[in-house]
Amino acid sequence: MAKKNGASHSPDAEKVRDAWSQQYRVPTIDLAAYEIAREALALVPRDVCKRHGVIPVSRIGESLVVAMANPNDRAALDALASLTGLKIEPVLATADEISAAIAKYYV
Repeated sequence: MAKKNGASHSPDAEKVRDAWSQQYRVPTIDLAAYEIAREALALVPRDVCKRHGVIPVSRIGESLVVAMANPNDRAALDALASLTGLKIEPVLATADEISAAIAKYYV
C-alpha cells in the first residue's frame, strides 16, 4: 500500500474511527491516503464488496487485508474467507470511506 500525499477528511470522522479501533482492537486505515493493490481487488468482486460493506486492501501471503466498518461482522468475514480461501485480516474504515473506495476502484 503506497501512501498518497494530501489526503484529508473530517477530524470528527477520524476520532470516531479511532475510538472504534480501540473498541474492536483492530488497526485503522485511511482509505483516501492509500493506493489499494489491484491484486487484492481482483480477489473480491464489486457486488460482494457492496453487499458486505468491505473492500480488500492488500494480500500478504495467505492473508487478505480487508477494510470494513464492522470488523465483527462474522457473515462478511466468513463469506470473504470462503470466496478467497485466505485468512481475512480486518482493518477499520468508515462506511463512507469504503463506499468511496468501491466507487473509485471498481469502475
